[in-house]
Amino acid sequence: MNVRKIREIADNLFEQGKYDDAYIVYDEIYMRIWSAIGAIQTGLTDFSNEYLGNSFKSSYKLRSTFTVQISDNIFKKWFNLDTDQTLNELTFTTYGHLQCISYSPFLNKTVGADVVYSEYMILHTLINDSAKDDWVNSLLKFVSPVMEDNLVKKIRLNITEANVKKHIAESAAKLNSTDWKDVNICLLDYLFNMGDNSSELYTSVHKVVGTYFRQKTHRKKKSDGKGEKKQQDNSRYQSYERYEKYERYERYESHSSHKRDDFDSTRATDFEKAKHYGQVLGLTGKVSKAYIRKKYLELIAKYHPDKVFDLGEELKILAEVKTKQINAAYDWMKKKYSI
Repeated sequence: MNVRKIREIADNLFEQGKYDDAYIVYDEIYMRIWSAIGAIQTGLTDFSNEYLGNSFKSSYKLRSTFTVQISDNIFKKWFNLDTDQTLNELTFTTYGHLQCISYSPFLNKTVGADVVYSEYMILHTLINDSAKDDWVNSLLKFVSPVMEDNLVKKIRLNITEANVKKHIAESAAKLNSTDWKDVNICLLDYLFNMGDNSSELYTSVHKVVGTYFRQKTHRKKKSDGKGEKKQQDNSRYQSYERYEKYERYERYESHSSHKRDDFDSTRATDFEKAKHYGQVLGLTGKVSKAYIRKKYLELIAKYHPDKVFDLGEELKILAEVKTKQINAAYDWMKKKYSI
């Protein structure tokens, strides 16, 4: 299964405002990756039950020691992706899933709120634990994939809905200081569209987001035909937001283009590659393997083409170029330093 190609189809449908169709495609990826995670969990559980008996300590040590290696093997076999790449695809797929639910009148009425809350908790965990090798176990602390015929049937919560909401509210502040702050806005849009804009969860997240949410909500509202001023204000805000985002990417392009044009990986020495790829990933001085991985995941999320899908083809191409640079840098680092 070519996860990336299928997600591109979902992304294109989402860009066109075909939220219900995009959801179906995102869901195919989402459930397939969770089936892989379920296979990992089932394999570890079966081995533990057969050979370790009721020893919690031994079972915990088994999962702590082998989950990362098993996950990498499963993901490569199923999707031809390593663990980091699968994390990236699952993160963006989950976010796409939730955006479709938030902005589709049909989906936000038919998809259960408990499912939506659990997916937000999953997304928060994926983002907050992105620097960890063992992100699969981080997910399995909160949820368990229920399997049937080697495919996930449903994803069951291991904690109460009240604790899920508490987890989301506490995590919202962390997200708001990252490039993933729009996740909070998406949640508020969902709650608002559901008529749940006075709940404790809504109030908690709204305090974190503040006025930024009100502007984004106002901009996303469809014209109700009650006057042109509101429409003009929305258009003006959209234009400003587009310019602001474009300017940010333009600054990056201006700063980095000369480095990109001057570098030829086929002729460069290892020293030159280390210097160039270190600059691409923003590394300075001595750094650990964990830090290299953390920087990679931060950058791949920040400059992913999905972030600029609504800002025109030029920026989308720029983001794709940047993403390729980041992947090339990290691939070299992984091979060089056995990450």
